[in-house]
Amino acid sequence: MTDAYTRQAEIDGYSRLVPYAEITRNDFNLNLPRYIDGSDPEDLQDIEAHLKGGVPNRDIDGLAAFWEVMPGIRATLFGPNPRPGYSDPLVEPEEVRSTIRNHPEFGTFRDRVHAILDGWAGQNAPLMDGIEVGDKAA
Repeated sequence: MTDAYTRQAEIDGYSRLVPYAEITRNDFNLNLPRYIDGSDPEDLQDIEAHLKGGVPNRDIDGLAAFWEVMPGIRATLFGPNPRPGYSDPLVEPEEVRSTIRNHPEFGTFRDRVHAILDGWAGQNAPLMDGIEVGDKAA
């Protein structure tokens, strides 16, 4: 919160800079929901998928950031469905986690993240170990 204020960051659903003119138009009412919508997005349900089966491709496409990092996992988890706009799960729900964790693309991603964290820890651990009671932040 302090960081958002200090950087004057606009974070969707959390913070934004409100022009004085807008505050004036609102009679100086500083009630946060007037300026920031912090509500959770509506959980869309696909009744046809519930009734006829399949997973809406819209829901799968919503994980685009995940598929960009590990594109092969999508094809491991989902296959074609006879109805356009839907896919069929290829893995039982209780096997999804282990299927992802055992996928080679996940292993590569995990190793890359560990290397970054290990590098950061190697550079910063001596600095953190050197902090003593009474030290002040710079």
